Amino acid sequence: MPFKMRLSKDLIQHIAAAISANLESKGLAKYDVPRDAVTSKITEIITLNMLEEDKLNRDVEKLLSAHEAEIARGQMDYRKVFELTKQKLAKDRGMVL
Repeated sequence: MPFKMRLSKDLIQHIAAAISANLESKGLAKYDVPRDAVTSKITEIITLNMLEEDKLNRDVEKLLSAHEAEIARGQMDYRKVFELTKQKLAKDRGMVL
């Protein structure tokens, strides 16, 4: 099953703009560059993180497809096995989900 990014580019930009504005308005950050530059960097980081997670999902799919018959014989819940495998791979790769 192919995975696609769960958020559109526009939604990611909207979230990034809200984060940068919120940090500034609450006095949690003071920018030495225009807020648009900060928003752009936040957008980039969110996008890269989501792409990394999408790759992780594809890698888990590949691993599980090799053991599909075993999973079926064991009457295991595929989603649960998927999530457990994903957590293990993420931990091995130093990713925080």
